[in-house]
Order: sequence, then C-alpha cells, then structure tokens
Amino acid sequence: MINVDDLLDYTSFTVDREAHIVLDPAHCAACSHRYCTTTCPARCYAWSEKDRKMSFVHDGCLECGTCYAVCDSHAFARWRYPRGGFGVSYRMT
Repeated sequence: MINVDDLLDYTSFTVDREAHIVLDPAHCAACSHRYCTTTCPARCYAWSEKDRKMSFVHDGCLECGTCYAVCDSHAFARWRYPRGGFGVSYRMT
C-alpha cells in the first residue's frame, strides 16, 4: 500500500501558467469550516486568517477532485482539469 506522501515521490507536473481552478474569494471568506484546507492530499489550499483570504497553488494539484467534492460553499468560479499536455503525471514504476 502506498501513502500520499510516497505517491508524490512518483509524481511529476507539467505546470500551466493558467490555473485550472479559480476560487471565488467571497465564498471562501464566508465559509466557516474550509474543508479544502484539511482534505486536499497535496495541501494546495491555505487560509490566512489575517488576510481573510484563501490561497490555492495549482502547480502541485493532484486533480483528484477532493476539494470539489467537499466544498459546500460553491467557492469555485472555475474547476476543470488542466489543458491538454499540462497537469499531473503519475509514474508508478
């Protein structure tokens, strides 16, 4: 059995300059639980209490959809997979 941290050792990314996930800041600010920050296996989401702002780093996204599944605040202005040729590549050998 492989855990998420080990999986990242076998993962590479072709980073697109255009983010495939875009958040609506107002929805994130109104959210009381921010499940995305605790459920994203790649830890792409971070909440700043000081700035009252959610940040998302798309270049390490595993494209698993966990954030989309747990977000009940409808905080995504856009959620899609990266354009062709970009995104995550899993190498399990």
